[in-house]
Amino acid sequence: MTTLLDTHVHVWGGSTIAYPWLAEVPDLGRVCAPHQIDRADALTTRMVAVEADAAPTDRLSEARWIAGLQNEWPELAAIVAGVDLGGDVPRQLDALSQIDLVVGVRHQLQSEPAESWRVDAISAGLAELARRGWTFDACVRYRQLPAFLEIARSSPGSKIVIDHLGKPPVDAGIASAEGLAWKDSIQRLAELPNVTVKISGLAAESTDEASFDANADAFIAAAVEAFGVERSMIGSDWPVSAVLGGRSTTSGWVERVRRAVSPTPEEWDLLAGGVGERFYGLASAR
Repeated sequence: MTTLLDTHVHVWGGSTIAYPWLAEVPDLGRVCAPHQIDRADALTTRMVAVEADAAPTDRLSEARWIAGLQNEWPELAAIVAGVDLGGDVPRQLDALSQIDLVVGVRHQLQSEPAESWRVDAISAGLAELARRGWTFDACVRYRQLPAFLEIARSSPGSKIVIDHLGKPPVDAGIASAEGLAWKDSIQRLAELPNVTVKISGLAAESTDEASFDANADAFIAAAVEAFGVERSMIGSDWPVSAVLGGRSTTSGWVERVRRAVSPTPEEWDLLAGGVGERFYGLASAR
């Protein structure tokens, strides 16, 4: 089996960085350090650290803290930092550009009702990212996908990846009205050549292991069918998907994706590393 670039890993625990949302999810703990990461029995050889919704005033500090972990985290290949697309984006990106390994950003759109999004500001922020050659991780829920589709259409020069397959309604199943609406949005997003999908996060979108086992594969297969293996990448969503809902190990997630997609060896190389390398601008390890 080829090695894995895990494109979606979280860490937290910096003593000066606040994560208000963790108080509502005690199962996740207050510290998630690099040595604790599930490396799938050494299958994972490189990782992308994705911001973990630190308090707004701590986003820059979070990126600096993650970059400072390089000596104890040899697999760390890139950082996706937190920003506010409604704020002074050039200033934020100028500060982040001084931090080693930062290649892209994320704004937690999932936490904001789509009708309250500042579309002009988000589009302007994406344009600034495109100008710099940086990426954008779109963390949105399935009901927000139609609104985000319009933003993505207006930003053809930006490099966008849809985190966690757009957080589909796993419990309801792909044949439900909600599942069919998700599938339609995913297919429309896949028509945009600058958009990629991250095959990650479905365990945390499930109520329990039974729902996850019954429904996750169909969502994975539909997303990869829409985007093709050429625009699909794997992420573990550690530790969130290891602890919440369907609770998946990284090895278990990898095997589930392989089962759902049935890729050829060449296709698997793309899913397991090639697409993530290209998207985040990393040198090939193959």
